[in-house]
Amino acid sequence: MRRVISATVVAVGTLALCLFVPPWVRQLAILLAAVYACREAVRMAGAVRAPDGGAEGSENGKVPGSGLVVITLLMLLVAAFGVSSGPSAVPVAAMAVLAVAALALPANPRALGWLGAAALAALWIGLPTAALLALTAGENGGRVLLFLLATVMVGEAGAFCGGKLIGGPRLAPSLSPGKTWAGFVAQLAVGGAAGAAMVPLLSADVTPVTGAALGVWISAAAALGDLFESFWKRAAQRKDSGRIIPGHGGLLDRIDGVLFGALALLAASVAVPL
Repeated sequence: MRRVISATVVAVGTLALCLFVPPWVRQLAILLAAVYACREAVRMAGAVRAPDGGAEGSENGKVPGSGLVVITLLMLLVAAFGVSSGPSAVPVAAMAVLAVAALALPANPRALGWLGAAALAALWIGLPTAALLALTAGENGGRVLLFLLATVMVGEAGAFCGGKLIGGPRLAPSLSPGKTWAGFVAQLAVGGAAGAAMVPLLSADVTPVTGAALGVWISAAAALGDLFESFWKRAAQRKDSGRIIPGHGGLLDRIDGVLFGALALLAASVAVPL
């Protein structure tokens, strides 16, 4: 029941975000979600265990202090806005972040490892955030976002059902033992069908065949995004990225496919007018 209630609240909120709020509210929500997701990622990285069994983080396994979180969020903003601000802004922002890192972190190997994880987390979440901001900037931005979210989520439901009903060889047993090749194929098929059905959300120039191709493309990227988060969680020895959504885990657990799917859709938008 808790999972159902959480899913209902998230679904209603997502629809409102896509269709009934001004564009600036939508983009602010995307940024806030990215900040929270980045925080989840860096906290997981801070819980990684050292080879001797000790925690790479502080004694309670968490990120030591707020310095690394601040640095990660700065990196996130650099990654999210670097492309749109022009190439000259990127090195200046990068130098500022590195200066803050030198002042905020202790000079030891563990801090260097945390900084590397923070940089990777910022790229992992920041670049898709830039893609989402670009995709939702236009007048049709909310409908494009709904197309992306619906395609990813319906495809993931297809993967779950296909894996449960068919089973068979595992897709990546070392990362996620529950995922199968049958589930992956089902994700592509169902995601393609969802893309074709959701074509009315896009411009009139997009045909159902093109929508189906977009759905397959986005679903393939979403599957890779799911596997990457599985790698991150497996390395951190975590089952979930957090607890913000009762019964479902963390925010990253819900949007891992959306992050990679956003990059795929932005790439496709070069050839397909959305």
